[in-house]
Amino acid sequence: MTDRVKRMKESLRVNKYPLCVEMFRLANESLDVTAGEPMLLRRSKLHAHILDNITIFIEPDDLLCGSGASKPFGLEMQYEYGVWTKDEVESLKSEIYDISPEDEEELYRLNERFAGNALNTNLVEAMGKSLGENDRLWPFMKSGVILPPWKDKRGGSGGGFAMSGYGLGPGFSLVCVDYARILNEGAKGILAEARKCLEDLRYDSPDAIEKRSFWEGVIIVFEAWVRFAGRYAALAEQMAEEEDDPVRKAELLEMARICRKVPYEPAGSFREAMQSFWFTFLMICPSPTSTAGRFDQYMYPFYRRDIDEGKITDDEVLELLEIMRCKVMKVNRVSGKANRAKNAGMAKWYNWTIGGQKADGSDATNELSYLLLEAARDTHLPHHTVTVRVHAGTPEKLMLKALECVRSGLGMPAFLGDESYIHFFANQSQTNRLPIEVARDYCATGCVDGNVPAVTRTQVACFFIIPHAMDIAMHNGYCRYTKEMVGLPTGDVTRMATFEEFKRAVYDEIRYLMSMANERINVEMIAERDLFPDVFRSALMKDGVKVGKDMFTRRFDFENGAVLGAVGGVNTGNALYAIKKLVFDEKKYTMEELMKALDADWVGYEAMQKEFKAQPKYGNAYKEVDDMVADVYKLHADTCLGLPCVYGDSLKPNAISISAHQPGGALTGATADGRKGGEILADASLSPDHGQDTHGPLAVFRSAMEVDQDPYQGTLMNMKFHPSNMKSEDDLKKLGSMIKTYLTHGGKHIQFNVVDRAEMEDAKIHPEEHPELVVRVAGYSAYFTRLPESIQDEVIERTSQDL
Repeated sequence: MTDRVKRMKESLRVNKYPLCVEMFRLANESLDVTAGEPMLLRRSKLHAHILDNITIFIEPDDLLCGSGASKPFGLEMQYEYGVWTKDEVESLKSEIYDISPEDEEELYRLNERFAGNALNTNLVEAMGKSLGENDRLWPFMKSGVILPPWKDKRGGSGGGFAMSGYGLGPGFSLVCVDYARILNEGAKGILAEARKCLEDLRYDSPDAIEKRSFWEGVIIVFEAWVRFAGRYAALAEQMAEEEDDPVRKAELLEMARICRKVPYEPAGSFREAMQSFWFTFLMICPSPTSTAGRFDQYMYPFYRRDIDEGKITDDEVLELLEIMRCKVMKVNRVSGKANRAKNAGMAKWYNWTIGGQKADGSDATNELSYLLLEAARDTHLPHHTVTVRVHAGTPEKLMLKALECVRSGLGMPAFLGDESYIHFFANQSQTNRLPIEVARDYCATGCVDGNVPAVTRTQVACFFIIPHAMDIAMHNGYCRYTKEMVGLPTGDVTRMATFEEFKRAVYDEIRYLMSMANERINVEMIAERDLFPDVFRSALMKDGVKVGKDMFTRRFDFENGAVLGAVGGVNTGNALYAIKKLVFDEKKYTMEELMKALDADWVGYEAMQKEFKAQPKYGNAYKEVDDMVADVYKLHADTCLGLPCVYGDSLKPNAISISAHQPGGALTGATADGRKGGEILADASLSPDHGQDTHGPLAVFRSAMEVDQDPYQGTLMNMKFHPSNMKSEDDLKKLGSMIKTYLTHGGKHIQFNVVDRAEMEDAKIHPEEHPELVVRVAGYSAYFTRLPESIQDEVIERTSQDL
């Protein structure tokens, strides 16, 4: 690291993150004066008002303009998702967030002002009108089968979002925009196209007026964006006038020059491209899943040209990449209490995807791929995430560089299997597939969710707790968490004569509950479509300006509009296997005895619990139980692919947990794998349950390869090694070979923690002595000491493998 980066990294050590109300205030001002206009124009004018008026600043040492909030490290309180009530704000203040008394008072006034305009609403309130007033769906929304459970028909699970970024929310939209277009054409290309479309508009189609509003909105927002960059240019010039240090003065003047040029003009150098990219990235935030896509691909021409012409060195490029990492650390998000439980540790998924293949199938690795890994290892910061795409032709050199980064204890990069991801996009139904050349351009949006830049998008992602659904089935549709009927009465399990009859009842219930989850997802998609158009992101999709439609109202060449994430599939498969073996095959226990034991949370049935827990478990290459887990995931995938999406085609299956396995486990009763009620579920989706994989990493891989992962938009596997296992280059080569074998034979994803259990246990007791201990939680890394105790314990209890 340079001295500059060291200072910037040191400045990241803060105890509290300020909650800001400026963006909410500006939004209210705009919404007040645009009442009655089309929502698309209201939102465009709101966006422009924010860009023209939000407080901006340039921090010491910075070489890239743009910080994402009106205060350093700030999170702007958002209006779109839900209301921040006093109890929710108090909950934030009890953690690592702070708000001034004046801003807190203003927040509550702004809430009332927003709600007082009859034309305003937020997402939760809009969804509640459909989900909260339906006698069939409302019990489901409270049940916790999908997280978080709702507790109020208007307030949902409670709380809203507070996030950094100058774009429009809300939510977790998984999309990668066309960064290359901005870098190569500039905003002026977008503006010219929108103006030409308006000029050529003829009112001869039902959507002509809607298109006019869209193109007018594009012009409003992109002109404001150019003015926004100009504000930074003026600020840099003003600061340069007041600067005594000639070196810093020159830096500020260069920043001003660049901001006068980009993003309006095409970038002409790597430095200009970095600034143009950063302005664009901040405009697709706030969203915790904003992605940089295949950064090493679209930035490479600028790098290569400057290197060849002697205009920049690798050391200078590395410094800019490390500055970018420091800046991403200041782009944050937080949600209400219930949502925070499934997104622990300030979770965010700003993902930079590297490597993989070009359109012709050749390897895409380049010098920037290595420099991005070097920047991650050098800074040892948990964000931004780096993800390596792996295929048969991935160079060993890249695998070694990536694993050197993993060995540092950073928990990144993660590794994705090109074969399975490309299959997902290129081999679905005849009406929903992409040419392989296009599919090869996929990237990770969010943690492991696959999308093709500017070609596909995912609007909504929810988590489905499979063991909880199985428990409802075993209780004939009754939810033990809410103590009311939620599902179908699929029959008294104590009267079922065969395992197939029992499994059929469980599967029927899961399918039914998944169908209600799909309805809930569709309601959210419709509400977001109506309430939250965003011309900026929409214009940067394929043919985004020409089509003249918001991203949320289009059907794309590959429809990937929503996903349902499977949580606890491993627990479910393990439980089904134990029931088959001990109840139906060996007849050692009756179903009636099992139900009594589960309802008693195994209390008084400890010997029985021990026997159920001792049954073979997934992760040890025991084919019969692995097949059962695979069958659960097949059920999930097949059901998703048979449920209709409001955009057309179907709901897509996903299998990740983030930290949802903790709150999902908390509301799920005792299960037949020997787990007690409330205990955490297996993490990720293809990771064995904690401590149950006893036959080494190859056995884990063999178990996971029994699951057909190709239908899934993403799957997730965590694996842990003690640092002593990764000392030599031979160790790294051995692990790299294992990774490549897994990812070229059906595997989709793998990531690692390389950490000492003793260090984590000491960090729980002495957190102040371990401020830089980073662990991989799910599809993101986080500081260990900022995780809740339940997730800390879960990471500690993951099996530490030996090579």
